[in-house]
Amino acid sequence: MEIEEAIILQRGMADGKVVLLGRTSGRVSGYLFAGTPLLGSVVRCRIVATRRWYRFEDVELIELPLCLARGDLLFLHHVLELCFSFVPEGSRAPELFDLVRVLYRQRTELLTTHCKKLFLCRLLMQIGLYDQLPGIGGSALARLLDTPVDMAAWGTIDLDCQRELDAWLLRCVASHPLVESFNTMHFLTGRRNRS
Repeated sequence: MEIEEAIILQRGMADGKVVLLGRTSGRVSGYLFAGTPLLGSVVRCRIVATRRWYRFEDVELIELPLCLARGDLLFLHHVLELCFSFVPEGSRAPELFDLVRVLYRQRTELLTTHCKKLFLCRLLMQIGLYDQLPGIGGSALARLLDTPVDMAAWGTIDLDCQRELDAWLLRCVASHPLVESFNTMHFLTGRRNRS
């Protein structure tokens, strides 16, 4: 196989198992036996199919989302968790990979709460949860979502758009059958579970 770029979505603690979001391979689970890069790392590697699983070879660290992690670690983990949970194994998603890379390149001072929620909306739409937001045809939110992915241009949204966006995001994420096991839902709800 060819070498490709990928983002580490999840990693096992001791067994070397990792889940990648590859630019051309999509979401792939497999094993990395020579040290595991940190969660969220962008790596370049060769993805080799064996009879029972994938093996990741010639792994080279390309980028760590340090600015994003320093600015808002919870948001970074929320994005990675949504990609891990909603992207099916083996699905090819170069646009999704590129969207997450755009996030990695943003200046953290531009990442307001509503900017992050607009990003999540784009992310979930890219994953294919819904192809459009219900009932917002000519709204300011619809116009924002039609603009190129440039978070600096997103500016501000009014209170009605914020409420509409919050409700839609919660509905989308709540549609996952394992939503109760998500570790980062408090990014959307504003409160932590006390389990």
